[in-house]
Amino acid sequence: MLMQRALPLTLALLLGTSALGSDETLDAKAVSKVSAQNVTLQGDTVSGVVVNGSPHTVRDVKLEITYGWLWKNERHPGTDNPGRTDSYTLPGEIPPGGSVPLKYRPSSPLPSRSDGTFTASATVIGFTEVIPQ
Repeated sequence: MLMQRALPLTLALLLGTSALGSDETLDAKAVSKVSAQNVTLQGDTVSGVVVNGSPHTVRDVKLEITYGWLWKNERHPGTDNPGRTDSYTLPGEIPPGGSVPLKYRPSSPLPSRSDGTFTASATVIGFTEVIPQ
């Protein structure tokens, strides 16, 4: 009787796991194969290099571009923080061991303000690895 109850539960777990796997979330080790490096901010344009450390070509590299805001007076920050995060998909492919320049300018410009400064970071949040068959 216990075996009869365990079998449907086992099947449900196995089927549920494969359904969850279809979302293709990446673990930290997989994402670390592709990285954004030497990220700088000039005006509202983010520049840097995206490096492919994997043994395969990658494409559809999705980046999270974060514009952080540093208040001039961090002890008494304002209430209107203009920081934000944008998503960006890098065009083209990156060969194994290769790199491509990153240049991103937001569709709506950053506000010009005197009460602080922006910082920028770029993080790879996903990519497609092209594995030859």
